[in-house]
Amino acid sequence: MHDSAIKRVTSLVDARRALTDIVPAPTETATLPLARADGRVLARDAHASDPAPPEPRTTAAGVAVHASATLDAGERTPVRLRESAGPPDEDEATPVSAGEPLPDGATAVVPNGAVETAGGEISVTTPVAEGQNVADVGSDIEPGDPLVPAGTRLTPALLGTLATAGHGNVACYVEPTVGVVPVGRPERVTATGRTLAGLVARWGGHPEARDPVEPESHAVRPALQRDLTRDVIVTVGGTEAGDESVVPGVVDTLGERLVHGVAMAPGRATTLGVVEETPVVSIPGTVVGSLVAATQLVRPALEQAGGGTLSPIPTTEAQLTGKLASVPGERTFARVTLDDETATPVATGAATRWSTVASADGWVAVPEASEGYDAGESVTVERWEL
Repeated sequence: MHDSAIKRVTSLVDARRALTDIVPAPTETATLPLARADGRVLARDAHASDPAPPEPRTTAAGVAVHASATLDAGERTPVRLRESAGPPDEDEATPVSAGEPLPDGATAVVPNGAVETAGGEISVTTPVAEGQNVADVGSDIEPGDPLVPAGTRLTPALLGTLATAGHGNVACYVEPTVGVVPVGRPERVTATGRTLAGLVARWGGHPEARDPVEPESHAVRPALQRDLTRDVIVTVGGTEAGDESVVPGVVDTLGERLVHGVAMAPGRATTLGVVEETPVVSIPGTVVGSLVAATQLVRPALEQAGGGTLSPIPTTEAQLTGKLASVPGERTFARVTLDDETATPVATGAATRWSTVASADGWVAVPEASEGYDAGESVTVERWEL
């Protein structure tokens, strides 16, 4: 349903551009041990401090030997060497596993497939050359090699690379702080406020979740002013038509409202503004409208405020089992359930029902110029983990 209080709307693309203009890039950094840096955004380019490997390493499980001792080895004429528990002499072989340091004195590794062991004696049936099945110092990473560029969101694999190359700590951007202010009757906005705070944390922000405030100017004004020290303020509720359309008016009084509504359904009653250089994203309090607005605008705001992109939302191609209606001129986010390779529409008009969120597996973003999709058409479903 359109919000009758909104006389003009901004396209979702233009709303995101406006968001880019008002959300500042991060500048504050913190040095963190690698164990605490998972999911954080790297603030400076990371280069290798140490070589990897730092010493010659075996690349195959077998026996470490002097390569020259295996020159005459063959299937019918195996070379017999004594088994050693330490660095091998020229007539010895030391059992090794892949990835461990090469024993002193050894120059190659004979893989297990060319080795037979019996009674403390090792028979080698294939000759090896010097350096065979051995990784030299720095063969993987050399000091000074670029590892991870600034702006990258760190993953366990990247943290492992940094640790291997001599890093114990990294400089990361401080997580953006977000004031989450529910506006409206507690029974209507408490749950959506808590959900939004959880999403903010998942998307790399540090939420400050507030208790609901009355949809009155005298209550909303101090609530916004209290959080002007945050990087971003997100209000939930108080943007819709009627008596509760109070937040946009307060933003107009305290600062400037830049976007008066966004051409998306649900979530049309979303506004963007600035109060004392703090961006304010005001999203509707309806269940699905708040989730759409959060995903489409709060998420990219946190990417910019945090200095790094988030993983793309996973998608699945599916065939519709029923018609998907859309709102002409607006990008419509229609909920669906998935079953193998089919997608079934879910009560597209029930924007206030939590059950339609719990039962859905994601939504189909219907473009503004489309009149919807018919049953049997192939669509892209954006999967959610809400």
